[in-house]
Amino acid sequence: MNEEPPPRDLPAEIDLGRHRDFRGRGAGQWLRRGFLLLLLALVVAALANAFGQADATDTAEGPGATLSVKAPSRVRGGITYQGEFVIHTKEALAAPTLVLSRGWVDQTTINTIQPEPEGSTTDAAGDLKLRYAAMPAGRTLVVYGQFQVNPLNVGPHDGGVALYDGSKPIVSIPRSQFDFP
Repeated sequence: MNEEPPPRDLPAEIDLGRHRDFRGRGAGQWLRRGFLLLLLALVVAALANAFGQADATDTAEGPGATLSVKAPSRVRGGITYQGEFVIHTKEALAAPTLVLSRGWVDQTTINTIQPEPEGSTTDAAGDLKLRYAAMPAGRTLVVYGQFQVNPLNVGPHDGGVALYDGSKPIVSIPRSQFDFP
């Protein structure tokens, strides 16, 4: 193989075989290509919704009411999402109380809850309790919550939801939520 002579204006530090023809640097090129393929795979997985945001609906039926929760089970840090909680009574409830497990509020900002509850509190476990006005049998209440995930809140969290009539449990839905960075 004939090597062409270096051009006259080429600096002395430049080795054409190494700098132009990449002799001895083939592993670095494959490493870069592998990194780009990994990045492409992550982008394709995100587009296929592998990292969350698709709503999941869970429904449970108890003796006095039906409870339904529509919210993503996988979310990314920093995003805002909506949770929809539907209560349909079969019997009259004197003090319907929607209880959101601590995972709904731990390292998560609650922007709004509509309609506003008559009262709200937390219990010893850190669960959020939202008390609404009495509901006659056959009535439906839809509660919307706007949540924003703290980017540092990574990992699995308890996302359970329960309906109580005062302190009497009516129905509950065990859920979990995974937060990506």
